[in-house]
Amino acid sequence: MDQLSIAQLAIYATLSVPTFYILWKHGVTGLLGWGYLLVFFSLRIVGCAMQLSGSTSAAIISNIGLSPILLATAGILHEAQVYLRPELNRKLEWLKVILYHVQVTGGIALLAVGASRLQNSPHPTAGDRNMAKAGMGILTSAWTVLAIWIILSCRPFFSRFSRMEMDIGNMLLVSTLVSIPILGIRVIYSLVSLVSTKASDPSMAVRVVCTTLPEMIPAIIFCVVGLYTAVRPHAHEVTGRNIHNDPRKFRV
Repeated sequence: MDQLSIAQLAIYATLSVPTFYILWKHGVTGLLGWGYLLVFFSLRIVGCAMQLSGSTSAAIISNIGLSPILLATAGILHEAQVYLRPELNRKLEWLKVILYHVQVTGGIALLAVGASRLQNSPHPTAGDRNMAKAGMGILTSAWTVLAIWIILSCRPFFSRFSRMEMDIGNMLLVSTLVSIPILGIRVIYSLVSLVSTKASDPSMAVRVVCTTLPEMIPAIIFCVVGLYTAVRPHAHEVTGRNIHNDPRKFRV
């Protein structure tokens, strides 16, 4: 277990460095996506450090880490929409983003409280487990909503932006499309683990396949795509000027 925690600590610490650069280059448009990705890295680094120190709260931090990676995916999808569909209704788009944040926040709050009581209470009750189950159920529904949102966003579209800007939006959109089923493995495994009556600890192989890799692979995909799009600042700047100068276009 220690070797896995050390490996995760090293990988997430390494990934967090270019993410600061990505956040800076993508600017306000990418604040939600890349900001939450940094939060995810921070929680994973803290969780691994706590696990290495033998803290009993490491599992709680691990469960909480699900919310920022879901919100990061939603934020990157939002940024892709800005590039690909500049005529989107600004208020409606932000309403969807806010409602999604409320859903994820509510789910993670219930999960964190329930998991904390199960972990720290000498006599956990059925209500504590039900609270954790309800929170994980809400997070599972949030993943489902996000998957549908991404699929609907992949329908054919036309854009008045240049081909370079189209490529940036497409890459961001594809990164979410590839990542969402992988994240689903982590979400569904967590839900099954909570509702299961078996209390046995998972093996190292199960932890790697069902929890570690389903989070790490999307994070790496996002960083690679984020870096690729970040090193093309001229397209981003032109997009910003186009949106700023044309009041009919979607602004962030």
